[in-house]
Amino acid sequence: MSSKRLSLSSASGGKKKRKAITLEMKLKIIAQHEGGKPVMVIARESGLSQSTVSTILKDKKRISDAVKSSASIKSTVITKKRAGPIDDMEKLLVAWMEEQTQKRIPLSLLTIQAKARSLFNMLKERADDPTYTQMFTASHGWFQRFKKRHNFHTVKVSDEAANADIECAEAFKEELHRIIMAEKYLPEQIFNVDETSLFWKRMLECTYIHQESKTIPGFRDRVTLLLGGNVAGFKLKPFLIYHSENPRAFKNVSKHMLPVYYRHNKKAWMTSALFEDWFLNCFIPQTREYFRQNNIPFKILLILDNVPGHPQHIGDMHPAVKMVYLPLNTTTLIQPMDQGAIAAFKAYYLRRTFMQAVEATESGQTLREFWKGFNILNAVQNIAAAWEEVTQQCMNGVWKKVLKTYVNTFKGFNKDPAVDDIVSNKILVLGKQLELDIDEEDIHELVGIETEEISDEELIELEEERSEEAEAEKGVIPEAPKEFTTKKLAEAFATINSGLRMLEEMDVSYERFARADRQIQDALACYREIYNEKKRQSIQSNHDILKNIVSAKPSTVVQAPVSSTSYTLTSSEKREIDDPVAVASTSSSN
Repeated sequence: MSSKRLSLSSASGGKKKRKAITLEMKLKIIAQHEGGKPVMVIARESGLSQSTVSTILKDKKRISDAVKSSASIKSTVITKKRAGPIDDMEKLLVAWMEEQTQKRIPLSLLTIQAKARSLFNMLKERADDPTYTQMFTASHGWFQRFKKRHNFHTVKVSDEAANADIECAEAFKEELHRIIMAEKYLPEQIFNVDETSLFWKRMLECTYIHQESKTIPGFRDRVTLLLGGNVAGFKLKPFLIYHSENPRAFKNVSKHMLPVYYRHNKKAWMTSALFEDWFLNCFIPQTREYFRQNNIPFKILLILDNVPGHPQHIGDMHPAVKMVYLPLNTTTLIQPMDQGAIAAFKAYYLRRTFMQAVEATESGQTLREFWKGFNILNAVQNIAAAWEEVTQQCMNGVWKKVLKTYVNTFKGFNKDPAVDDIVSNKILVLGKQLELDIDEEDIHELVGIETEEISDEELIELEEERSEEAEAEKGVIPEAPKEFTTKKLAEAFATINSGLRMLEEMDVSYERFARADRQIQDALACYREIYNEKKRQSIQSNHDILKNIVSAKPSTVVQAPVSSTSYTLTSSEKREIDDPVAVASTSSSN
């Protein structure tokens, strides 16, 4: 019986594969029918059923609308639009899954399915539409289609959430020690960085302001921070990612002058591209200067956790930097920044914010007024100040779980007592001054809020808030795009040379000045190339215009002394290409 059943299945080819019908094919079918060809003939020639052809012909108007909005007719396939709670649920589920991945929280199929059902039921209740009777079970088939729709092929989904691997962590510790000893890395050369989320305007749930603050812009806002340093206690400048490119609070503020490296993307999360940006444009220049000042060879061992936002090829982008990746599921056990540095930073941030709230209330403001006026620029300033407060002892002590040497050079740091001291002796006192009914457990909850999973209600409200902000930003006139002009470049060169002349007049050591001058001129070479290229383009453009004018003149005027096929540079134009700085200096002095 089983063999017969198998042969029948094989003969029939199994389940019939659904054929995708492109927009181009549908247009062809409509054109053939309008030209008089019968449905039966069209169906036979196209290999489709008559009912499918009839459905396409009935749907002519929607197909025509799709043609107007389609960028590529050949590859476009019209599918049924998903609407209602299921569509909205999937958008929220994507945001939730991305957040879990950012936090390096393992995802299991059962967890995702449960979250999907929870979100769907909540959205269905909020819709309050008695006619909507669609059921949703979050089946395995739905999940496979969901992954394909939202490109989650690379997300690892396990049957069970993985536990931290203690044995693997110990093995890594031994291997790391071998590398350090073999290649003779100094404590100043060993670095670790880690991302953390900061809800910069979150208030304790037990306080009266919590419910009111839900209506205040930014309450659910967060930034992603990349924090790190070396074994010797040196701290890197924070790398901050926010969802807005130009927040209103930054009006008339240069982002280059902020005490953090400021970047943005829609989700305010770390991506591979942003991590490469940090590595090449922030980490390398800052560490190079640090080593130069301390007369240490430029050689780095950078320890990272193994997450999608940390691309493996980053280790090949600089010959002096060696990357070592922590094994999966060991970050909570041995990742240095997770052993107290980030917790201490968040406690200092909260303390500083509470101090400002106390000052505001003492000057006559209400707590709600202070909280409403607290913006992302205030948060950035507090972030930099809080990171500055993290002690050298802390930055060294956090390495004791992963290193077998160089640890406890600075005595006196222990993660839990250090954070407890900030919480009980500083933040709790400030909270009492603000007349907040809080205890140490409440404050610890706020300091460690990143580990809390965002609720369904908050996830929905956060997405709605972001959508409203995006709509509001549509009306904002964007900044003019940056561009080089020959005039501005020449002025910049002249200004730099003017400054060099001032240094030359003050410096008794010509050798020192000559060395600095040479280094500066070498650094400016890339901008001189841009200037020369733009000047050539400008001259060529003038040449083409002149040629067209001469060519357009009547034959009686062709005897004019200007050639229609060549253009000779004047002496001043030649000089301007060869030495733009001298020309700009002369112009500015005149």
